[in-house]
Parts: sequence; structure tokens; C-alpha cells
Amino acid sequence: MTKFALISLATNSMQKFPWQAFAQNSAYADQIALRNSQGDPFTWVELAEKINQVEAFLLQEGVTAQSAVAFCGKNSEQILFLYLAVIQLGAKILGINPAFPQEKREELCHVYGVDFCYQTEDIHYLAAEALPEHKANFTKAATMTLTSGSTGLPKAVVHNVSAHLANAEGVCALMNFGKDHSWLLSLPLYHVSGQGIVWRWLYAGATLVLPKEDFYQSIGEVSHVSLVPTQLQRWFDYLTEHPQPVQTQAVLLGGTQIPVKLTQALNELGIRSYSGYGMTEMASTVFAKQSDGKIGVGQPLLGREFKLVNEEVWLKGAGLAMGYWRDGDIVPLTNAEGWFQTKDKGQWLDNELVIQGRLDNMFISGGENIQPEEIEKVIAQSDLVKQVFVLPKRDEEFGQRPVALVEFHMPFNESAVESLNVFLQGRLERFKQPVAYYELPLNLSDGAIKVSRKTLAGWLAKQLG
Repeated sequence: MTKFALISLATNSMQKFPWQAFAQNSAYADQIALRNSQGDPFTWVELAEKINQVEAFLLQEGVTAQSAVAFCGKNSEQILFLYLAVIQLGAKILGINPAFPQEKREELCHVYGVDFCYQTEDIHYLAAEALPEHKANFTKAATMTLTSGSTGLPKAVVHNVSAHLANAEGVCALMNFGKDHSWLLSLPLYHVSGQGIVWRWLYAGATLVLPKEDFYQSIGEVSHVSLVPTQLQRWFDYLTEHPQPVQTQAVLLGGTQIPVKLTQALNELGIRSYSGYGMTEMASTVFAKQSDGKIGVGQPLLGREFKLVNEEVWLKGAGLAMGYWRDGDIVPLTNAEGWFQTKDKGQWLDNELVIQGRLDNMFISGGENIQPEEIEKVIAQSDLVKQVFVLPKRDEEFGQRPVALVEFHMPFNESAVESLNVFLQGRLERFKQPVAYYELPLNLSDGAIKVSRKTLAGWLAKQLG
């Protein structure tokens, strides 16, 4: 039985949500559950009360257990309390990226049946003396998380509380994350990666920390943090300019190619680093390992199952979503055999999974299959670039040729491109070497977490006329 289940049963015969169980358990009640962006602490008792106050506000607004509620904004304590209050009420919560234009936000709310949409300033606390008692239902649809499809609007992936906690259990076990630790809410709650942090915190009964205004200072003030490689590189740059003691014990890396030099730099600071592979449909991390300089993502975490079918990764087990929300119903996302087909190309090598890229990113150049991620991995080994994306460009002779969109450590110029070209000689077959380089347009990034290939392809098409 899990740590959380024991607490839940010891608290009350009626099943409680984690924050309720911790608030009612004398070993946890007065422990610090949360620190907001000003550094103010909330105990589990105070946290549960704040969630109750937001639930009272939602009930006054007319939200019911049948409602779908959206939030649109960057991480804040109010949005966190809203996220948990909606789940406590028994409704569904959907996060929307505030970078989306108003028209797209409205379309998403319409398509996914959202009745109420809140920004941070819309959320209020009301006296919560007489909240209705409702039993926590861990199997009911609780969250809807947008994941980009290859065309059209993002799909909404539906999870219940059980799936989120099952995903969290495996990561907490791997990274030794427990009640005496703290995790920075370093990724947006509208991404599954941000929600993964919240559910690990709730599984372990630890402390969740919202970043202060100086984000990179905040990283060094917690024991655990999730980062994408770009954020990690910027943290190293920050520490060079602002030397300071660092409390960080472990970093979970994901999101894109993870340069070995970054994990080695963490090791030199005495910080454990973990390389992960996950996805929205599995409630975040599926495979992870302590970084070891090899390109794989390790073994499946507790409760996850996988197999490779024609080089495609198939998944099921802990964290698997209930389905996609479509026209008021949950549509299954598994195939006839009960597996989720990821469209990720993988290989089992040296007793671990190696992700080779998206099957739907592959293109053909002069009859040769080109996997953009393979080229990106080689370029990332050069120490010349911060980020790189390889995309196809139409070509009369070859059909398509690879081009690279690059953010260099140095200014983008002919000298930087020439240095990279020299590095690639002998490391990549000629037909895989980019035929042109463009400066990566950083203004297209999705909340500094990842850049959408679809968005980049649209930008490239405009550059090429």
C-alpha cells in the first residue's frame, strides 16, 4: 500500500484528497505545505482552508460537479488553489496557455464545453463554513490537459486523480522525494509537466515552492526541481554571474535532447540529475534514470508497461489517461489491445530505451529516411548551440532537404555556422547535414518550455516564401 493510501486510511474512513488527508493528520497538519512567490509559508491546514475558500467562491459562481472550468494564466497561488478546488468539488479543470490569442482561448472553451474561465485576478476567497461534504472520487475525470496534435486544435487528455498519483509514485521512488523535501513549481500548470510536480508534492506530503520574481535564484533554494535543458543552461549562466550556496539535491530533465555536458556540470555541483521521457497521455514521466552519459532514458518507472512494435513505442499502466474529451464524451486513446501508440520511434539498446524521434517528424530526402532528432542530437554534442531544431525544406531534386534553426551560445553569424559545419564533417552522413541554417526565432517559444515544430514549420515556410 502506498504512503499516501496509509495516511488517507488513517485519517478517516471516508476517502479524502491528499491535501485534506494531510491537513487532518497530526504528523503533517502544521508542516509547511507551500511557499508562495513572496516566500510566505502555508501549513497543510492553511492550504486546505484556502482550497475550501476557493471552492466556496466557485459554488457561488454556479460551478457544479458536472462543470468544466478553465484557468488561463501563469503559475500563481490563486491558480494552484483553483486547480485543486475544482477537483475537490468534483468538476473538471482545463489549463489554457495565456500566450494563446483570445480567439483561440474562446474556441477551446467552446469545443471542450468549458462553462467558466478564470485568470489569476478573477479568483476570490469566500468564507467556507458550510461547504457540502463530498467523498473524494479518485476514478472520476478530474483534469483535461491540452496536447498539440499535428493539425487543428490541441486535443484535451482526460486524467483522474488515481492516474496522477500513480504517475507521481514512480517518480518519487526513483528520485527519493519525500515529506522533508521541496519541489519548485518551475513548469506551467497548463502543461502536464507542471501538473506532474503538483502530484508528486501531494503524493509525498512535501513542500511545494512557487518561484520568486528571480526565477533562477529560486532553483537553488529547493531540494528538487524539474527543468528543460534551456532552463538548466540559463541557471548555470546565472550562477556564474551570481555565485551563491545551492540547496538543490536533484534535477529532473526532460523536454528535448539533454546534452551530456549539462548533466556532468550538475554532477560537479554535487547534484543528482535524472533524464526522463514522458507524455501528456501518461500524466508526465514514464521512463527515467539517473543520468549516466548514455543517450537512453532508462527503464519504465513503477507500474508502467511498454513494448516496441515496428520501432514504435507502445505504453500502458500507471498514469494512462482515461481518454480524449470530445463532444462531451471521453473517447478511448488505446488501441484494440489496450496500448497507447505514442508515434515515438524507439530502440532497446544496452538494457534501456533510446528515443530516436517522432515517427511523424521523419521525412524522405533522395530516397533516404531522415529523422530530425538524430541530426539534432549530433549538433547538440558540439557545445556550440543552446537549442536546435531540424526541419525539412522542399527541394526539386531530392524532394526534401534538412535545414537547421539554431540558437548558438555566440551571436548567430557565418563564423558560428562554419564552426558547426566543420564539427559535423565525419559525424553525420552528407545527406543528413543541414543545407541551410536560420536563427531560431525565440519569440515563438511556448512559455519558455518548448518550441512547437508545427509553429516553427509555419515560420520557416514564410521565410522561404
